[in-house]
Amino acid sequence: MDMNTMPKFSRRSFLITTAGGGLALGLSLPGCATSEGTAAPGVEVTHWVVIKPDDTVVIRIARSEIGQGTLTGLAQLVTEELECDWNKVTTEYPTPGESVKRKRAWGDYSTGGSRGIRESHLYVRQGGAAARMMLIQAAANQWKVPTAELSAANSVITHNPSGRKLRYGEVAEAASKLPVPDNKTIKDTLIK
Repeated sequence: MDMNTMPKFSRRSFLITTAGGGLALGLSLPGCATSEGTAAPGVEVTHWVVIKPDDTVVIRIARSEIGQGTLTGLAQLVTEELECDWNKVTTEYPTPGESVKRKRAWGDYSTGGSRGIRESHLYVRQGGAAARMMLIQAAANQWKVPTAELSAANSVITHNPSGRKLRYGEVAEAASKLPVPDNKTIKDTLIK
């Protein structure tokens, strides 16, 4: 084919090509796996947070990114409450079907206007805080110390009196087996 000659497409072949390309792209975007098994293995600490053995934190966001920064903003809110390393954060979209199976665990999927962050910031933050509390409790259980002696920062839990440290990936499995704290307890621990 000559470089100066444009290929001829019919309207039908153009639509088939672009629709098929869009579908393929929509199914293979990195970081956008569903929670139904296509994501890399990890441990679900809460329905918002999955932690992999290498300390990668997968944050599930049920709001669409349509140019106003909703995906990044919500992921940052979870990251802040979780006290995890932002450089190891990825996101994924739970499917509506998965949400229905879990009694609408991720709330409303609507994103219109600026509602994506405004209407979901509190429960997203609570999801991050709950995961942090569970990880700290798992570390406290392992070390047999009170949680008040522990702190979390950058995906690492530190026992302040002794200096011992555990990475989130090391305690995620144990944390996932703990009960999720109630909303009142979570609200009292939110970063102000």
